[in-house]
Amino acid sequence: MDKYREKLLELHTRLDPKNIKHQNRYNALDCWMTEADTAELVQSAINKANAYLLKAIADEDKRAQSDLTLCRGVFYQSASDDVSAERDYNSALNLATEINNIKLIADSLSTRASLAALKGDLAQALEDLQVAQSYYELANIDYWAYYNLAEIGNTYRRMGDFERALSLMDEVEQYYEIRGDIQAVNDIRYIRALIMDDLGNHALAQELYTSLLDDAYKNDDEILISSMLVTMADSLLQADKTSEARSRLNEAEPMLDPQFDPNNWSLWHLFSAKADFTDGNYESALAHIKSAEPHVSSQDNYRYLAWIQSIKAKTLAALGDWQQAYKANVAYNNTQELLANKLREQNTTRMRIEFDAARKEAENKTLKAEQSVQKAQLQSLEERKRWQALVIGLSLILLTLILIWAYRQFKRARLMHKMAMTDELTRLPNRRSIQAKALQAMNAAREAQTPMSLLVFDVDYFKRINDTWGHEVGDRVLQKISTAAQLVMRKNDSVGRTGGEEFMVVLPDSTLDSATEVAQRLCDCVAAIDMQEIDDNLVVTISLGVAQLTDVDTTVSMLTQRADNALYRAKDAGRNRVEVER
Repeated sequence: MDKYREKLLELHTRLDPKNIKHQNRYNALDCWMTEADTAELVQSAINKANAYLLKAIADEDKRAQSDLTLCRGVFYQSASDDVSAERDYNSALNLATEINNIKLIADSLSTRASLAALKGDLAQALEDLQVAQSYYELANIDYWAYYNLAEIGNTYRRMGDFERALSLMDEVEQYYEIRGDIQAVNDIRYIRALIMDDLGNHALAQELYTSLLDDAYKNDDEILISSMLVTMADSLLQADKTSEARSRLNEAEPMLDPQFDPNNWSLWHLFSAKADFTDGNYESALAHIKSAEPHVSSQDNYRYLAWIQSIKAKTLAALGDWQQAYKANVAYNNTQELLANKLREQNTTRMRIEFDAARKEAENKTLKAEQSVQKAQLQSLEERKRWQALVIGLSLILLTLILIWAYRQFKRARLMHKMAMTDELTRLPNRRSIQAKALQAMNAAREAQTPMSLLVFDVDYFKRINDTWGHEVGDRVLQKISTAAQLVMRKNDSVGRTGGEEFMVVLPDSTLDSATEVAQRLCDCVAAIDMQEIDDNLVVTISLGVAQLTDVDTTVSMLTQRADNALYRAKDAGRNRVEVER
């Protein structure tokens, strides 16, 4: 990413400071290159986009206004403010249309389509993607044209038009193979595997999944690995290979994080329920269904909801609960009717889009012919000036495309990594992250021959707090404790949430005595937290266990276990106290 920033700085040195339009173009590039992988950075990026946009408005530069509005919309979407994001996408499209900037029109439509697809509005997404495609092709921007074409193919897959989806995937995959873009090729092959499953060719789907899973393991991409394992389990269940499917589900379970990826977590429960039902484990199947149902219902994902309702009805019937089985079956039939209605609407929209696309193609040919005539006239009048402008313009466009593409890829990777390592509720490092910090501290302590300690703690009677005041109050309690813990820690100490009401603190350069002092300070600090703003009768305490690294501790788990043993003694001794290892 640094080399792209160097290119951006190099571009800035070549700009004429008196050329307002070039300065605004640079500001738009800088907007797209802004880091936004935390909530604070996203808000900072929105503020920067606002400042640049105000300047573009003052300069009456509508091209920059459109580009910067689109950039701001992407940051709004990162902040989960879909209303503001959609508003900006529409505004950017209107501005781009007003000045007839083909590239910005296509970008606005394609970006708006991605938001519509995420919200399940496939008809709107397809309509925007088709129009965007015609503009990308008109502008001869091959990379984004093929990227957009892949999105069209995937939308056709979701709508059930597998033949057309495969045809488009073949075309896009060939283009990516020629470019040598392995990651893009793998993305296309994943969509192809999904289509094979939809067509019932599970053997070929499994071959593709296995190849993609091997690549994910080589790249040590745990998020991709877990997602691929869950998808493979679904394919195996469709092929009646329950035992193999359960093996994939068991392999995926330790990698799943319900807070980071609730969709994949819900699917894991859904497919586990299917496997349990097939094996006759009806109680276990029902438990998985209850875990998967809330999130799927909240997302209005009718396809997965129908799956859940179907297996729920069968499981309840197998358990003899006929009344609830009947209700689940009625809900399933209602969902199927909604899916059928939605499919009819989508097919109607698709037919209209295809007619409009054919008409648009004819219009584009006419427009290209008119542009050729105008180009010839301009060439005869000011040949030298035209070539100079063309060279500068093409250089800027090429550099813009490279920078935007590179930054989007970089931003996506950074955001996914950050989300994977952070607890959503407390904003502390999550279990995976804090354990990694603990391992780093252990290795550093052994190498430098310095002490290192670890303490674990959890909230006393936390279940009683949830049962008495509700889970929302429980969440606020965890947030207050997390804030208190961060204030108590020293500069190099690290505190993270390992699950539920449980936390871990890594203390480099700390003996057992100094770690115990930190633990006692934390214990006293939490006990002194004023909870009256929540409830006058709410008092919160924690219990802590402390352990120091020894030569016996070859893994983080061994050191953690000794700290946990001390924590259990603190609980047995009355809570709200600190116990050290024995």
